[in-house]
Amino acid sequence: MAELNNLRNKALKAGTSVGLALAAVLTVVGSSYAAVDSQMGSSQTAEAGVRASAPRFISGYSLHCSEEMAKDSITGPEAQNVVATKYSAARYDRARKTWKYTGSKVVVVLNDNGYCVTAWRR
Repeated sequence: MAELNNLRNKALKAGTSVGLALAAVLTVVGSSYAAVDSQMGSSQTAEAGVRASAPRFISGYSLHCSEEMAKDSITGPEAQNVVATKYSAARYDRARKTWKYTGSKVVVVLNDNGYCVTAWRR
């Protein structure tokens, strides 16, 4: 946790906006999970295969996503928790090529690579 605070403080001292500082911190936190996700695989039925292809961890955050999360007071661990617990019920939007994870209080949208496109509080 101290490492994340140091990174945030360095970004803010460098004149980075709060949204960009948050994106930098969240990307560092999320990147450690991407390696774990890439090692996990499954070969099951076609329906289970589609669900298994839903990203299980957030690999990074777009600037828009970081700003929306900051606006709605959504923390990185809160967004990660929604994805980790709702990946089996994620809905795929073919037109946008995104996955929508709907938690009880937060909605998170990821692309196929697990990169967070947007999030909002319900």
